[in-house]
Amino acid sequence: MDDRVFSIGEAAEASGLTVKTIRYYEQAGVIPKAARHDSNARTGGNRLYGEADVGRLKFISHARMLDLSLGDIGELLGIVSEQGCPGEQPDFRRILARHLEKIDTRIAHLLGLRRNIEDLMSRKASRAGEACSWDTCDCMRSGEARDAERRTVRE
Repeated sequence: MDDRVFSIGEAAEASGLTVKTIRYYEQAGVIPKAARHDSNARTGGNRLYGEADVGRLKFISHARMLDLSLGDIGELLGIVSEQGCPGEQPDFRRILARHLEKIDTRIAHLLGLRRNIEDLMSRKASRAGEACSWDTCDCMRSGEARDAERRTVRE
């Protein structure tokens, strides 16, 4: 059983989260509704958290630092609730592997963006002496976009 009782501010400080974030996680259902000092949420009773609650908040904080979604975190919390330490469960590895795939996809997308921006930065003005207008401006069109436009015009 929990030895210490934390106010929401103390729980926030102990977990590295903000009070607002803890309230959001409660509202979103990531964490259960907190016990209240007077057992009545409508009378403004203060939220109370035990050591296990603070541990759960720390777990969530660490998972968010890894950019895991709240859905993934919810799955991990479910594993903990049902089966104990997630590190020992196959679903833990499945969730993290799925997250790595998302990261790899984002990296590939970002590298493509980088190439497009480098292309934009390396180009010289192609319409020397001509007035630039919204219709003719190529300043934000990457080489790929210009090529796609040319293919569409030819077809």
